[in-house]
Amino acid sequence: KTMRGILPCVLVVAIAATSGVLAEPSCRDPSESDYEYYRCFNFSSPADFSTYLVRPQLRSDLTFVLKNSKLSHLPDRAFSQINATVLDLSNVHLETFSLPGENPFDGLQSSLRKIILSEGSTIPTSWAVFSSLQQLKTVRISEAKDLVLARSFNELPQTVKVINIAFSDIAHVDEDWVSGLQNLEVVGIRHCNLKVFHRSMFPRPARKLWRLDLYKNNLTSLPSDFSVDMPVLRSVTVEYNQIPTFSEETFAPLAVNEANRVRLIGNPLHCDCKLRFALSYPPSWLSAVCETPEPLNGQPLKDLTEEQLTCADGA
Repeated sequence: KTMRGILPCVLVVAIAATSGVLAEPSCRDPSESDYEYYRCFNFSSPADFSTYLVRPQLRSDLTFVLKNSKLSHLPDRAFSQINATVLDLSNVHLETFSLPGENPFDGLQSSLRKIILSEGSTIPTSWAVFSSLQQLKTVRISEAKDLVLARSFNELPQTVKVINIAFSDIAHVDEDWVSGLQNLEVVGIRHCNLKVFHRSMFPRPARKLWRLDLYKNNLTSLPSDFSVDMPVLRSVTVEYNQIPTFSEETFAPLAVNEANRVRLIGNPLHCDCKLRFALSYPPSWLSAVCETPEPLNGQPLKDLTEEQLTCADGA
């Protein structure tokens, strides 16, 4: 009888602990085996930054992680005296990113090279809060909900070279999304639901952009000026989208060099006379298979001849 009375209590405590109800704010000092990470958990108030962070943390190549937290905002100079090169906000939910006139990232200007917003963390409505981070090279977003790829991304510092977005639900894309970021080298939007691509989203010219990765999205078409004014672009991935066809102009600037790579596998290609030009592409580009018309279903483009690529009007 006594045990029957105790067990439900133990069970309730165990469930509460696993659900985070009993989780207390804490920070974990780097250990010898984990020396490059300083981790904090379960913050519920801006005041937790001054209560639980041990400052200074001045080792080089430090990654600061804040995880599983829910608070009103990031306080002014939240990360001062933290010599972080990487800042990872993982499952951090904010009512507003920061208060007017305050800068949570003041103090990171000379060290921070990468910002990671992961596991559904709140995304800032304005990226101007990062504008003073003059060493920032990489922005990575994952598992975001209702993500707006807004023109405010242009308020990031011009030092940014890499933007990676993955496993996120994209609600809207501004047509001039990162058009002002002149030093972009790599942009990846992978495992998302991107539905539309405009050339105007990127700088024109995009003098340094060499890789564009749009793997596994919901694109149904590509603009004819897709790769225009991208002089060093050499790697494009549009695998596993919903693209049935594209124009000769779409990849023309890339086709002049066999070392360039365009990956098309996983699209429902309609292989007719409008794709005859593609047979002159480098063989490595042509592993994509046809979905329609029925006689060509399942056949790789590289195995076809011009005579097989016909149109209904006999062309």
